[in-house]
Amino acid sequence: MRILLLGHGRCGSTSLQLGLSDVLKMDNIIEPFNTHLWDVIYETPPPFLDGDIIPDNVIFKNIIGPNFNNQWVIENYHKFDVVLLLMRANIRETLISHTNAKLYGYSHKYTPVDHITCESIEYVNGNYNWLFNFYTSTPNVKLIWYEDLYSNYGVSSKTIKSLGIPIDDFQVKALWDNYLNPRHRLRQT
Repeated sequence: MRILLLGHGRCGSTSLQLGLSDVLKMDNIIEPFNTHLWDVIYETPPPFLDGDIIPDNVIFKNIIGPNFNNQWVIENYHKFDVVLLLMRANIRETLISHTNAKLYGYSHKYTPVDHITCESIEYVNGNYNWLFNFYTSTPNVKLIWYEDLYSNYGVSSKTIKSLGIPIDDFQVKALWDNYLNPRHRLRQT
């Protein structure tokens, strides 16, 4: 099985990808077109290059944005068995999270500041527009709301089971306990 997970920054896609790959025993391809991630943070070549054959048994995550290869998604989404689009319904929380990520880093726990920058507004607006356009113009894409995954076990379990991925109750519980439960959030309130 090949799963394509798309999202905007700060939507919980990393936790979802890592959790699904853990409980389903699938490989990860993490943001291969995020040049900052691979050039600056990991300082290694990305695990996938445009033109490579998409391997089987993989969850391929791509964040939409100005540093990413959005055209690759348009040209290759049909090569995946399941295409998931993860977004936050609460755009204000996305803006606050993006602003705080710029202040504290993308993987560190933080106590949030509530101001929103113009940079965050432009960035988040562009990402939401692209994702909504992709969703409305592309068949067989499953839209998932952040709030349905990261709120309570009942809603999260129902959402996960609706994705068209073979996953049993034990795996759903492990996914919730280890990745989706709100206690794992970076934001400390």
